[in-house]
Amino acid sequence: MSTNNILDTFAEIIFQLQEISGNQIDLEKLNNTEEKLQDILFQLNFELVNAQRQKNWEKVNKFQRAVSECKLTLDRVRAAIINVSIIGINPKNLAQMQKILEEIETARKTQVNIDLAIRLLGFLRKLFL
Repeated sequence: MSTNNILDTFAEIIFQLQEISGNQIDLEKLNNTEEKLQDILFQLNFELVNAQRQKNWEKVNKFQRAVSECKLTLDRVRAAIINVSIIGINPKNLAQMQKILEEIETARKTQVNIDLAIRLLGFLRKLFL
C-alpha cells in the first residue's frame, strides 16, 4: 500500500502551512496545496480500487470515506483559490499542525495510516472554511 506516499504528501502540506509568514496563505501555496491534494486523491482512488478487487470491504469503506473527505477538502481549497481569499493560520492551528506531524511519524511506524489520512483531511478542510 502506498499510504507512506500519502503521509509524505500530508507532511509536505503541513510543513508548507507551518512556514507561512504573516499567518496568511497566498495563492501560490493554495495552488500547491491543491496539486498535492489531487495527488492524494489519485492515490486514495487507486487503493480503493485495489481494496474492491480484493473484496476487503472494511478497507473499501475506509477508502471510500477517505476519498470523500479528500474531495471535500479539495473543493474547499479550490473555493479559496477562486475567491482568492486569505486564510489565516492561528496559533491553535499551528499547534495542531505540529501534533499532526507527530501522528504522521507514528502512523508510518504502526501502519495505521488511512484512519490518520481521514482525520488529516478533516483538519485541512477546516483551514479552508
